[in-house]
Amino acid sequence: MVKKVVEFRTLLNYALLFTLSFSLSCAAATSTVTVVDQNNKPVSNAVVAFLPVPNELNTSPSVTATTHQETAKHAATGSIQSDGEQVAIMDQVDKQFLPRVIAIQKGQRVKFPNSDDIRHHVYSFSPTKPFEIKLYKGSNVDPVLFDKAGIGTLGCNIHDGMVGHIYVSDGEITSVSDSNGIASFDQLVPESVIVWHKDLSIDGSLKVKVMLEESDSTSIASVKLVRRAPPPKKRTFGASRFGG
Repeated sequence: MVKKVVEFRTLLNYALLFTLSFSLSCAAATSTVTVVDQNNKPVSNAVVAFLPVPNELNTSPSVTATTHQETAKHAATGSIQSDGEQVAIMDQVDKQFLPRVIAIQKGQRVKFPNSDDIRHHVYSFSPTKPFEIKLYKGSNVDPVLFDKAGIGTLGCNIHDGMVGHIYVSDGEITSVSDSNGIASFDQLVPESVIVWHKDLSIDGSLKVKVMLEESDSTSIASVKLVRRAPPPKKRTFGASRFGG
């Protein structure tokens, strides 16, 4: 009788251990949202956002950025630490912002290194954060503080084809979709999310609430993009002087 009781307790302990392990694995599992357009094509560089549930309010939302050392090879995600502060990176590579879209938190700083061998003149007229920076190869400019939530559109006064966007959130959990339209999160995603993409509206400011559709391995966020006419090709004053 005693032996059976011991065996039962052993089985019970194993069952409890399995349940705990399963719960922890579920908690650590990632969730994905795949953003598609009206033609069911994946949408890259879309920001997917939602507010954390109450028990996640004390956690720090992950921020998508790109390190200066990695951008010349590939658009890997990461950030750098500066005096205990997480600083996002938007590099300039081959006359393009890299990455073209980042999502940060209000109060976060963004550094704009120049990995090109030519001069750039980065600017933004957006109410979220108006600024301008003249960048030479290897120049060391202080990071820019983004202290207001909203969408910041960036350009280059020398190279018209350079356009970047910074999504500044106020406590939202955010992720930027990759080339396959997939935005990844390290927590469960609610039934509806906020999606931003530059082509949701002509001026690039529109954010939409999307009810997710469940698929086998991901949640689907369907959005309708506007068609944009290609901009006319023109040369900016000073482009020939500065490598444009």
